[in-house]
Amino acid sequence: MALIKNLIPESQYSTKCPYSMTPKGICIHNTANDAPAINERNYMARGDNQNEVSFHIAVDDNQAIQCIPLNRNAWHAGDGGSGQGNRNYIAVEICYSRSGGERFIKAEQRAAKEVATLLKQYGWGISQIRKHQDFSGKYCPHRTL
Repeated sequence: MALIKNLIPESQYSTKCPYSMTPKGICIHNTANDAPAINERNYMARGDNQNEVSFHIAVDDNQAIQCIPLNRNAWHAGDGGSGQGNRNYIAVEICYSRSGGERFIKAEQRAAKEVATLLKQYGWGISQIRKHQDFSGKYCPHRTL
C-alpha cells in the first residue's frame, strides 16, 4: 500500500493551504458521505470550489491519496485561522462513513495503516493522534466514535 500523491493545483494553495507547516500530529476525520477518496480529492481541487475546507489525505477501501503537501496547513479542524488543528495537524479523511458497512471498515483499516506510517515517518507516538472533535467539539469522526 503506497500513498498516492495527487496534489491539488498550486493555484489553489492560497485558498486551501496558504501557510507553511511543521506538523505536530495527525487529525482523524470521517467524510460524512459515501464518496471514494478520488472523488473527495477532485471535489476539493475543482476550480469553481472556493470553499476553504481542505485536508491532506483521503483514504477509502482501495487507496490513500495525498492532496496537499504535508508541509502546508489545511482548513479542517474548525478551530480558526490560527488554531492548533488547522495550522499544525495533518488531516486524514476516512471515506464511506455515511452508511458504514464493509467499505467503511476497510477504509478505516487502511487509514490506520497510513496513520501508522506517518507516525513512524515523523517519529511520533499515538499521543500525536487527535480527533476533529478535540479541536472544535464537532462530533467527528462520527462513524469511528
